[in-house]
Amino acid sequence: MNIQKKIDNIQFTGESKKEGDIYLVEGKITGFVEVECIKCLNTFKKEINEDVKFKVVKPPYSGFDEDYDIIEQEKFDLDEIIKSEIESLKLDYNICEKCQKEEFNKEF
Repeated sequence: MNIQKKIDNIQFTGESKKEGDIYLVEGKITGFVEVECIKCLNTFKKEINEDVKFKVVKPPYSGFDEDYDIIEQEKFDLDEIIKSEIESLKLDYNICEKCQKEEFNKEF
């Protein structure tokens, strides 16, 4: 099934396939998210362009998959998965352009 979802400034485009109780979701998350620079603590917009692959399973799940990120949910909720992915990207190691230039120009 083809899926297109938009949450805030983030777009998910992809497809899902159900295999028994398991949903396989593959797609791309694109857009802009407001993040905080870890050095100067100023906020800036970061472009997101991520390929994602999820295997949505009912808990408890003890398996492992090299190709898919495992997400345990009682009921398949793509909005919740996308929101969680956005929050994860916000917590990444984000450095604004100004701080990147300063770091590059520093003498050691």
